[in-house]
Amino acid sequence: MITIATFSKVEDAHLLRMRLESAGIPAFIPNENTIQVDWGLTNMLGGVTVEIAEEDLEAARALLSEEPADAPDEDR
Repeated sequence: MITIATFSKVEDAHLLRMRLESAGIPAFIPNENTIQVDWGLTNMLGGVTVEIAEEDLEAARALLSEEPADAPDEDR
């Protein structure tokens, strides 16, 4: 497993996890339960991490370099 991103909030980590999984890339938030029990540990643990398998790294990077489909159009 390799960390693809780190967040300060569990909710933000879940948004990325769901985006990855909707593209067929399994993702895992290993320290989620610990941080939900004691959010004060977030900084000590290095944030809320989202991990994927190393073989999915290239596909995940490609996905993250794209604009999300529901991103607001700034030209409006």
